[in-house]
Amino acid sequence: MNHTTLLCSLAAGLMAVPMTANADSDVSKEKASQNTPQGWRAVELPSIVAITEANTLNIEDYGASITSADNTVAIQRALDAVPEEGGMVVVPAGTWLCGPLQVKAHTVLHLAAGATLRLLPFGTYPSDNGNYKAKTFLTNRKNASDIIIEGESTSSSIVDGQGAAWWKAVEQKKFDRPALVRFSSGSRFLVRNMRFENAPGVNVTIGQSGKGSHGTVHDVVIREPSSTASTGQKSHNTDGIPIWAPYVNVYNCDISNGDDNVVVDSDGQYVHVWNCKFGTGHGASIGSFTERVHDVLWEGISFRGTDSGFRLKSQRGRSGQVYNITMRNCTMQNVMNPIYIECWYDKSTKPEPSLAPTADSVATTPAFHDILIQHVTATATPYKKSGKAAFPVYIYGLPESLVHRVTLDDVHVDAKKGMFLAYCDVTFTGGCSIKNLTDSTKYIAKRYEANITGTYDGSETTAINGVKVSKPMSHDYAYTLLGTLRSQQSLSRGVYIVNHHKVLVR
Repeated sequence: MNHTTLLCSLAAGLMAVPMTANADSDVSKEKASQNTPQGWRAVELPSIVAITEANTLNIEDYGASITSADNTVAIQRALDAVPEEGGMVVVPAGTWLCGPLQVKAHTVLHLAAGATLRLLPFGTYPSDNGNYKAKTFLTNRKNASDIIIEGESTSSSIVDGQGAAWWKAVEQKKFDRPALVRFSSGSRFLVRNMRFENAPGVNVTIGQSGKGSHGTVHDVVIREPSSTASTGQKSHNTDGIPIWAPYVNVYNCDISNGDDNVVVDSDGQYVHVWNCKFGTGHGASIGSFTERVHDVLWEGISFRGTDSGFRLKSQRGRSGQVYNITMRNCTMQNVMNPIYIECWYDKSTKPEPSLAPTADSVATTPAFHDILIQHVTATATPYKKSGKAAFPVYIYGLPESLVHRVTLDDVHVDAKKGMFLAYCDVTFTGGCSIKNLTDSTKYIAKRYEANITGTYDGSETTAINGVKVSKPMSHDYAYTLLGTLRSQQSLSRGVYIVNHHKVLVR
């Protein structure tokens, strides 16, 4: 667990259960780790009464058994028995098969080390007249708030969706599948210290249809096969953490799956994702539903073998103003699409920019602006013979709505194609280096109605007072801002006096 614990014997022969001293200590580490960007409101955390022997419930006491083929009724009985003022339900070590469960307000659902909650298999798992999406595995009751779902280990506290049969079935006929966790309304949710694997559909969803707010997910591992796996069963639409709500923190997560690793969709505002590892999957995504999306910050993320890095996608009819979007301090290796922004999603064949049809600009037209990509490095970008993939930078706006005020600052990408820039305006600064390793003279593969400011060949950096200095700066005299000689050296990042000018070296 992520809080102060003590052991209290519930009864002879029962497992020892972690206890919290009080509600504040229960989320004290989360409070200390919030890392709220300047000017943003802090994400609110669950408020739950102190956990005691009296309000701690063990699912075995309500009839759950590791030998049972279906523990749904027993586990739901334990969840329903939580006092109105709050309490904790413990899932002990063992594998527990069950169907959809609903969690009431002020509840901690705690998976012990060695505990696996496993979905009933495809064919047995219930639907709502054929609608599986309405039967989320773990969800909050209508408008229920202040809920914690937690484990003791990211390797052995597990929710297992038994997804392989679902993925195979969906290849034959498309249909909705249940999420592992969905908080569709209410507020103040926390998911921590556990593992999700083999989800039939998406994994952990915060918000739905404009409802829900204030979610935190941290120290979570998510694992499904890639949607493009060359061997074994592919997974489909297994998004890691979809966010449809304002005020969400995601950090210290390790996600490899078959769709977006983390995705911000409509109503995602003041979303901060940091210090995560993304493996297979479709990257740090926004969209394709992007109504009312703004103030999203991705930082400190490592991408390895991911389909995309930064990915902003939408189309006419499902967007609007999307702004204040930042990615910074990220590294990418073997990522097919390091920086990818498009307004033509769901178009399997995108029109040539010169032939792109125009339309009236309305409230749901994608209007992407004020986007900053800063201190990002991508190496070993794969090659693919495609008109819509494997570009170091791909930006394709609309004739009636350019993607504008996009800034790439200190961005370095090695690829085997030039950039694709259409219907956009882009500023390169901070010594950006966007390399085409196949043809070093062809920085841009396609350009149409694209306004470009700055350089992208690594030759310049920008000074505080507008003076441009060749980069790398080689050897020069480095002074403090007081004007005293400090040393003669190669300059690293920082602020310096060079030839009577203040210079920022990034």
